[in-house]
Amino acid sequence: METIIIGGDARFEYLARLLSERGESVGMYGGNACPRVKAVDRAALGRADTVVMNCPPKSDLKLEEVLEAVSDSAKVVACGPEHPDVDDGRVIDLWADEALLWDNARLTAEGALASAMRSSTRALAGMNCMVIGWGRVGRALTELLVALGMRVTVASRTPAGRNRAVERGAEAADTARIAGALPRRKLIFNTAPAMVLGGTALDQADPDAMLIDLASPPYGIDLRAAWNRGLRAWREPGLPGRYCPQSAAEAILNAMDHTRRGEGGI
Repeated sequence: METIIIGGDARFEYLARLLSERGESVGMYGGNACPRVKAVDRAALGRADTVVMNCPPKSDLKLEEVLEAVSDSAKVVACGPEHPDVDDGRVIDLWADEALLWDNARLTAEGALASAMRSSTRALAGMNCMVIGWGRVGRALTELLVALGMRVTVASRTPAGRNRAVERGAEAADTARIAGALPRRKLIFNTAPAMVLGGTALDQADPDAMLIDLASPPYGIDLRAAWNRGLRAWREPGLPGRYCPQSAAEAILNAMDHTRRGEGGI
């Protein structure tokens, strides 16, 4: 069985190495040179049993082109965050694996904390902070911050989300009334992919606050409005692949193995 990894970021180089180290036949198309993994050209896709690639792609090969090149029996493993919009039984949407999504949420939370630590001039323990959104990343981040001894307020649109946050040791606020919860928050993480911190709300932010947007497009913090108010604000997209690519690759491999054991037919 041969697996071809279509390079996109450092996660895929580590994934190729992990597969090779356990004795599987692996080739790398594009990306950086990878020790002990052979580089292959487009023609090699026709011989592959499994192809792994970003979705959306981060190479010159689009998903439709890969499907044209591989055999009818091959599997194409699409690694999110964008779900593949094709009707082809050969495509496996790995981001449908709930365990992988939680692994990535925990890695994102750790990367977000590392970003805050690098940028802060004071210790985070005991700091007033806010997490906007109660999805997987919001929950993982809240649990991490509470464990660190920070005073955490979670802004959620739903009563259920606010209740779950309180159960985990945080305070809670309604996202619809977020401006009133911003004063004295020195660190604000947004995980909601919708504009929640625009100019009006940002007028209430603490002048020393750091604002970190972890959401996917269309994002949740108006960076220009924040900068115009002298606030430190930035985005941290794709944290698992940038902060801990080896761990992110291990999470992908675990999901692939889970699928190979019968869930998705790799």
